[in-house]
Amino acid sequence: MSASQESTSQTIVAPQVLLGNHLKALKLPTFAREYEKVALESAQDRADYPRYLLRLCELERIDRERRNVERRIRLARFTQIKSLDTFDFAAQPSLNKPLVLELARCEWIEKRQNCIALGPSGTGKTHVALALGLAACQKGFSVAFTSAAALVHELMEARDERRLRALQKHLNTVKLLIVDELGYVPFTAVGSELLFEVFSQRYERGATLVTSNLPFDEWTSVFGSERLTGALLDRLTHHVHILEMNGDSYRLATARKAQRRNADEPSVNPRTKGEADADI
Repeated sequence: MSASQESTSQTIVAPQVLLGNHLKALKLPTFAREYEKVALESAQDRADYPRYLLRLCELERIDRERRNVERRIRLARFTQIKSLDTFDFAAQPSLNKPLVLELARCEWIEKRQNCIALGPSGTGKTHVALALGLAACQKGFSVAFTSAAALVHELMEARDERRLRALQKHLNTVKLLIVDELGYVPFTAVGSELLFEVFSQRYERGATLVTSNLPFDEWTSVFGSERLTGALLDRLTHHVHILEMNGDSYRLATARKAQRRNADEPSVNPRTKGEADADI
């Protein structure tokens, strides 16, 4: 290669390298990955420069939002990924489906309201809570998911390690806090007070979703204090949407359906191939 050819090659490559570095510094990975492909497509379509840039910006924005949603889902620490598309509303006729679909629009989160799902074990409360949490992540809201027992344990551990304030600050900053399975395990006096403080600090500052297998009049058995329980319910139920799920156990119904399907299937003759051939 002659000196002039080498100089020409460097002239062609250098802008691409510089552009790649600039786009990396500006945190535009999709822009960097797609600009050559989009340039060819735009040339074929005879698109002008603004349309070329518009296509790149749209791709960058779509990919960035996808990454942001994935990040919010990861930080939420969901036990499972559930959506309303997979929830069997027909199995829970007591559940207000229009209200659930309205809650999935997340306007109640913007208004810093609360939601409480009540019903026996196995009726789908956690599924609905996870689905509403997923919808919130997709709408751009930060979410934290935890069980009541795990949250109390984490609060008590943070208090012992002198980092309670930092944990409380984190719990106060998320737009939606989901506390699952309140009522399955009674708390100590200290645990009850710490959990009450979380709900109290979020009152009218952030949306909170609670699931419980107990009606409100039995919450005292969990917190051990009528005074504290009354104050807690006063805050949680001030701006609240109630989801009542009083049907049969969703898991039990699913198991029964599977059992019926197995019973309806024809039994397989255990005879060996040789025995079957002998009949021919």
